[in-house]
Amino acid sequence: MNKWWVYQKERFPLAGYIPLMATFGFSSLSYSLHLRNADAALSDISIPQMITAIVVTLFWFMLLRIADEHKDFEEDMQFRPYRPVQRGLITLKELRIFGAVLVLLMVALSIWVDLRLLWLLLLGFVWLAFMSLEFGIPKWLKAHPTIYLISHMLIMPFIDLYATAVEWLPSGGVFSFGIVLYMISSFCDGTVVEVGRKLRAPENEEYGVDTYTHIWGAKKAMVVWMICMTISGTSTVVAGFQVNVGFEIMVVLLLHYIIALSSAVKFAKKPTPKNAKAFKILPGIWMILMHTMLGVLPFFK
Repeated sequence: MNKWWVYQKERFPLAGYIPLMATFGFSSLSYSLHLRNADAALSDISIPQMITAIVVTLFWFMLLRIADEHKDFEEDMQFRPYRPVQRGLITLKELRIFGAVLVLLMVALSIWVDLRLLWLLLLGFVWLAFMSLEFGIPKWLKAHPTIYLISHMLIMPFIDLYATAVEWLPSGGVFSFGIVLYMISSFCDGTVVEVGRKLRAPENEEYGVDTYTHIWGAKKAMVVWMICMTISGTSTVVAGFQVNVGFEIMVVLLLHYIIALSSAVKFAKKPTPKNAKAFKILPGIWMILMHTMLGVLPFFK
């Protein structure tokens, strides 16, 4: 058991992921609920729905980590031999067994809420399989980092679709324009986090590790990151107006956006480790703010 504790600490820190996924899952349920009923109460969400949305969301991200361990195994052996799998702490076979258990639990939780959720679960599994195989064109994708980023972040709308469906499917609702906006918002928010976690100062770059600062350079990487922030913020505000909290979200996100822009300009001018620290904090705060406001604020309107 100790080795699994070490593994999660290094590769999937639960202390950070559990609160984030709880926020994500709750937001999806609440947003879907308020699209159908502006006067909805927290009690309108059942315990099975709450547990399923949060736990399955967490499991999705665990499966993504397991898929990455397999997909990047050879590259990590060459350039990152210090990682748990590469140094023999956990084997790929053990991860596959653990992944299979997660899948079975996801299926069981889905059936608990509504059997029809299995179709949406299957859609996500299919896309995850394509991602794990790099869509059959790994070298081409590596040579086109922007397309690589988009193709892998498209898993987010599938997760969103499932998490919101945990509310609207058994409640007799339908897939709506508001859900599409939520999926777009989450996709863009995911790009903010994904790009942000791969920004480094030159002295912190690792040989053989493809970061966006290494691929594009500090200035272009900052431009791309701020474009992601802009689209993410705009889509989130538009989604917020669907549940009557768009103005409040705009005010809060604008303040965070200004801080992010200031940090981006500072790093572009002087890409030091000190200035790079902001990108370990700002993307996570942005994600939590976005989902908290979309999920919590509608209850107070």
